[in-house]
Amino acid sequence: MARILIVGAGLVGAALAERLAGAGQEVIVVAEGPGPATEASFGWINASTTRDPAYFALRAAGMAAWARRAQDLGAAAPRWCGALSLDVPGDAAPLLALGYEVARLEEAEVAAREPALFPRGPALCFATEGYLETGPAARALLDRAVARGAKVLLGQRVLSVLAGDGAAVGVETEAGLLLADHTVLAAGTGAPDLLAPLGLRLPLRPRPGDLLVTAPAPAMLRHVLVTPEREIRQDASGRFLVPSSPPAAPEGRITGLARAFDMDEIAGASLAVLRKHLPVKDLGYERILRAARPVPRDGFPVIGATGIAGLSLSVMHSGATLAAVAAELLADELTTGTGHDLLAPYRLARFQA
Repeated sequence: MARILIVGAGLVGAALAERLAGAGQEVIVVAEGPGPATEASFGWINASTTRDPAYFALRAAGMAAWARRAQDLGAAAPRWCGALSLDVPGDAAPLLALGYEVARLEEAEVAAREPALFPRGPALCFATEGYLETGPAARALLDRAVARGAKVLLGQRVLSVLAGDGAAVGVETEAGLLLADHTVLAAGTGAPDLLAPLGLRLPLRPRPGDLLVTAPAPAMLRHVLVTPEREIRQDASGRFLVPSSPPAAPEGRITGLARAFDMDEIAGASLAVLRKHLPVKDLGYERILRAARPVPRDGFPVIGATGIAGLSLSVMHSGATLAAVAAELLADELTTGTGHDLLAPYRLARFQA
C-alpha cells in the first residue's frame, strides 16, 4: 500500500482521492479549502465541444465514467437532461462520424421539447449530455474517500514540493512537512507555481470565469441550453446558471480575480441573454461566482507523470466532464505502473521543449 498525497480538494482531487482510497491506498488530501473553480463551475458534461478525435474520446470516456459513478453519488449524481445548441444548428456530420448521439431538430420539435423557449428555430440536440452540481459532487466524493480511510487536511496552504535526487517525497505546507510515496498536484491554477522551482513549465491560459446564479423561478428549462451568447441551465431549485468570461489582461495574467468588479454590470449582460430566450423579465440574481479556470495553454488537460519520480499532475478544464475518468485512469497508472493510451497525448512533457 502506497501513501499518496493529493494537493487540491476540488472536484478533480476529490474524485482521485475517492478512487485511490477505494483501491486500498493510503490517501491524504491537503488544500487551503474547496477548489474555487469547482465551486464556480457551470458543470456541463459533454463531448460535443470538440472535434479533435483524441480529446473527443477522452471526453466521451468522461461521460461514461460519470454514468458509472451515479449510484455512488446519490443526490449529487449527474442529471442527464440532454443539451440543445442554438449556437451551431448546422452540420452534425463531424460528431456523427465520431459516433456521438446528435440530431438536428426543426423549429416544431424544439418548441415541443422547450415550450418556454423563444425565439424558436432549429437546434442540435445532444441527448446523452447533462450537468453536475460540482460543489456537492466534490463534497460527496471526499466524504466517500474519508469513509474509506482517506485523510482530508483543509486550511493548509502548500508552499512547495519536496524533491531531491530526482524524486518527489511530499510537500511543505504552512503547518509543516507532509511526506508521501507519491504526490499528485490537482491544484488547478496553483500548480504552475509549485512546478516552477522544480524546473517544470505548465503554461495556463488567462481564463477567469463568472457564473451568474439567479433567484429561483418556476421550472421552465429542461435541457442545458447553448445560445450564441451564453450557456444556460436551470437547477433543481429553479435557479438559472449563466456563465461568462470577463476580459483577461493583455499580458495574459488573470488580474480580474484581484480587481473589484461591477456585479450589476456583469449580471445585466447575462440576464439580458436569459431574457432574450426565456420569459423571466423580472427575475433578479442572487450572486456571481468568479474563479480562474485551469486551462492549459493548448486547451487540453495535463494528466499523469511529470518526469520527476513520485510526482504526477491532474490539471484540466473542464473537470466537470473529465474528473471521473481522469481519476479512474490516473489511479490505475499509480497503482499498476501501466500507462493508458487515452492519457498519452496529455502529459506535461509536451510543454517542456
